[in-house]
Amino acid sequence: MNRAMPFRKRQKTSRMTRIVLLVSFIILVGRLIYVVPGAIAHHQQKKQDVAVPTSVTK
Repeated sequence: MNRAMPFRKRQKTSRMTRIVLLVSFIILVGRLIYVVPGAIAHHQQKKQDVAVPTSVTK
């Protein structure tokens, strides 16, 4: 039976794919951790701005 890739090469490729996916996942989680505090602060500030009505007199 003829295979497209030898077993050893496929195993290396699989390992590299796992490493790349792991690094991508770590970067994604890091970006989320970096952004969440700013997003929460922005949301709270927006909530306060809506709660305090401003009146404009002419």
